[in-house]
Amino acid sequence: MTGRLCIISIFVAFLIIGCSKQAGLTESQIRLSEAKKAQAVLIEKANIILDTKVKGIFLEDLNHISYASEIALRAKQVFIDAKINLKSESLAALDNRIGSYVNSAGLTAVKLLHQSVDMTVSFKKDIEDMPLQPLTSNSTSTSDGMVKFLAKQYSVDIKSCCISDLKDIAIFLSQVDELEHYPLRKMIANVEVRLSSVLRHPETAKKYKNEINAIGEQYKNTQSANKR
Repeated sequence: MTGRLCIISIFVAFLIIGCSKQAGLTESQIRLSEAKKAQAVLIEKANIILDTKVKGIFLEDLNHISYASEIALRAKQVFIDAKINLKSESLAALDNRIGSYVNSAGLTAVKLLHQSVDMTVSFKKDIEDMPLQPLTSNSTSTSDGMVKFLAKQYSVDIKSCCISDLKDIAIFLSQVDELEHYPLRKMIANVEVRLSSVLRHPETAKKYKNEINAIGEQYKNTQSANKR
């Protein structure tokens, strides 16, 4: 009798375990549920930033937009890390929202590139228009000091007006789509080299500005396709 009860107990235990597995979630379902929750938290965080921090002045908003874009990339990575091959509608909506700022980024970059060229040409002209000094030690020293002062001021002004913002724009565009925005990002990466060339050869400024305009065309009338 005892043996029969033992067998029955074991049989009932297997039935309970089997029913428990059927009623519960599978490992993949649990992984999907946890990934959705983690992704939802990030998407909500990015949307809150765009809702509360972005005021409508692009360069002032850029850091907030770029941060939201970085969070959106992390949200996408959640599914990748969990090996989940599903599209999230809420993430797609966030991506489209972030993508709506791409044209502003491109057009602002073009404007800043032109401004940097104009400032460089103006600086070069200021140096060339300085009156020639008599060849005395004191006058030469004064002239050299003025050139150094103007050069230092130019370096500060070009960075604050243009270079820093251009680099921030390049970071944002790389987050959205590295390949699509590569030409503009490359131009931004090379801006200081190209401005040095304009300083040495001011006649190349027009050609450089034409190159800037050509790259900027894609941001004029078309909305950037988001390819995260």
